[in-house]
Amino acid sequence: MFTSCLQEKDNWYSETAALDGRYVVATSCAEYSDDDTSIEDGEEVMIYNSAANVNDEIWIDTHVAGTAVKSKFKITGDASGFKGVTAESSNVSTLSSYIYVNGGFYNPATYTKPTAVGQLIGGIQVYSRVTLVEGKVTPKSATTIGGNVSDGVYIKVITHNDYVQFIGVLVPEKDWTVPGVPEFVWQLKEGSNTPADSDGMDETWTLEGYRYTGYPEDATH
Repeated sequence: MFTSCLQEKDNWYSETAALDGRYVVATSCAEYSDDDTSIEDGEEVMIYNSAANVNDEIWIDTHVAGTAVKSKFKITGDASGFKGVTAESSNVSTLSSYIYVNGGFYNPATYTKPTAVGQLIGGIQVYSRVTLVEGKVTPKSATTIGGNVSDGVYIKVITHNDYVQFIGVLVPEKDWTVPGVPEFVWQLKEGSNTPADSDGMDETWTLEGYRYTGYPEDATH
C-alpha cells in the first residue's frame, strides 16, 4: 500500500523532514505475542508532516495485528527523542468493530441476526484511540536485512479500544430473501462509544526497524 512517501505527505516541503519517511519494522505487543511480526515480514510505517506543515505535528500510518492504525499527533522533542503532547489521538483509519459476547469477537455481518428494530448487542471498536508514548529516528544506527546501513526507527504506542453497541435495523423490503418476511441486520449505534481502558483492553505496541532503502537485497516482498 506504500508506494512513495512523498505522495503520502500532506505538504511537499516538510517541517518534519528529520522524521519523515518509509520504514520497515518489526512489531511486538507487550500484552500478547500472537500477532507479533519480524522485520522479514515486511510491515511498514509511514511518518509524514500534516497539512499545517509545522515541526510539532506528524502523522504515523501503519498496521498492527493486521489492523490499520493512522493517527495525527502533536509532539514534543525532535528526531533523537519525541513523544505525543496529548494523552491520546483519534485513529482516522476505517475502524473495525465487532460484536463482543462472552469474551469472543464476531463479525456483525455474519453473527446471528437481530429479530427486531432497535434490538441491542454489545461490541468492541478496535484501536479507536492511540497514545504516542515515545519515538526516535537515529541516523545510520540500523542494519537492514540485506546488510546495508540505514537510519533506525523506534516507536512505542498504546492502542485503545472502545465498547460500542450494535442496533437492529430493518433491511429494505426489496432485499428480503422471502417476500413478506422482514429481515434485520446489525448496525453500529452512533454515539455508543465508551472507553474500555479500565478493563485491560489496551495494547502496548513497539515498532522497531530501519528506513526503507530501496535496494533489492532489502526487499521483504
